Amino acid sequence: MEIIKLAYPLEAEQQFPAPVVLAMGFFDGVHLGHQNVINRAKEIALERQLPLAILTYDHHPALVYQKLTGDSTRYLTLHPEKYRLFELLGVDYVYEVNYDHDFQAQAPQTFVDNFIVRMGAAVVVAGFDHTYGTKDAAMANLGEYSHHRFTVETVPALLLDEKKVSSTRVRRNLSDGHLETVRRLLGRPFEISGTVVHGLARGRTLGFPTANVQYDDLQRMPPLGVYIVLMQIDHQWYPGMASIGKNVTFGDQNPVTLEVNLLDFQRNLYGKRVQVQFLKKTRNEIKYQGEASLIDQLNRDEQETRNFFQSREA
Repeated sequence: MEIIKLAYPLEAEQQFPAPVVLAMGFFDGVHLGHQNVINRAKEIALERQLPLAILTYDHHPALVYQKLTGDSTRYLTLHPEKYRLFELLGVDYVYEVNYDHDFQAQAPQTFVDNFIVRMGAAVVVAGFDHTYGTKDAAMANLGEYSHHRFTVETVPALLLDEKKVSSTRVRRNLSDGHLETVRRLLGRPFEISGTVVHGLARGRTLGFPTANVQYDDLQRMPPLGVYIVLMQIDHQWYPGMASIGKNVTFGDQNPVTLEVNLLDFQRNLYGKRVQVQFLKKTRNEIKYQGEASLIDQLNRDEQETRNFFQSREA
């Protein structure tokens, strides 16, 4: 898969492999609804024996027209993971556009002429609620701007439990710690990547050594609490329990960290790049009165984690 980074206005000498089937969207999360759009585009590409390309953006379009704070600045999938998922879905080209004010300010016809036509789109595929251009033109109107230079395929909403699958719904359930619903909406467990770094080594002194996973500040995370997880190390997955929290038993001003205790695991992981899948939230973060109470709780957490994986295997 080839990734081509673009900015408005396109350079005159910019070349594109033409023709292509072009899927459009930001695709944060690459959830089942997004997969439905991309899979439909792939079907058409195979039928027409054309490459599949995706037109997407380097950041959320909302950054241009509103002030974002807190979790609203973070993403379900960062670009490396999003593009890895694109490749698994059979995408040949990713056109990543810098979404700035000038790009957004294009009239719909200008956008179509400057980008869709320049990209050699034979068919354009997007979700029913996709918009483009300064007037937020709808997919229902895209055919009017095509002037018969390409055809348009609009993919209807995908429903799960009679409600639309959307990035907003995934974010809401993730923030609420409803990981099973998140898994069903994504079609896979929620997953983040990071690097194992040195922490304060409190877990080791308590008898529960942890891998302190440093992750990207732009990564949207589940809420503070304790989780059952899988962690991938060197292409192999290991079961464990994780804490997203501030270690409040040891003070009220600690930063938020992700610490993973792997079951029956002894290796030194400092510097390793790892993946963490969140399978189940087991409890909220609690401030304990002393180490003994915390150790008792960690023993209960470990037993619950072991029971979870034993049940899974059965």
